[in-house]
Amino acid sequence: MKLLADLHISPRTVTFLRSLGYDTIRVIEVMPANSPDIQIVERAKIEGRTILTQDLDFSSI
Repeated sequence: MKLLADLHISPRTVTFLRSLGYDTIRVIEVMPANSPDIQIVERAKIEGRTILTQDLDFSSI
């Protein structure tokens, strides 16, 4: 599974997921920290990633 972890997901969580074999990257590793949600969604679509977030706004996009 390929995951894109949003800004509010802990780096420790990302490290843990990677240790389990999940292809996980944090948004701030590949995009500016202030990237709008729609750009994060587009990046996830292009890369075939599932967004891991605590932000309820993503459900409206």
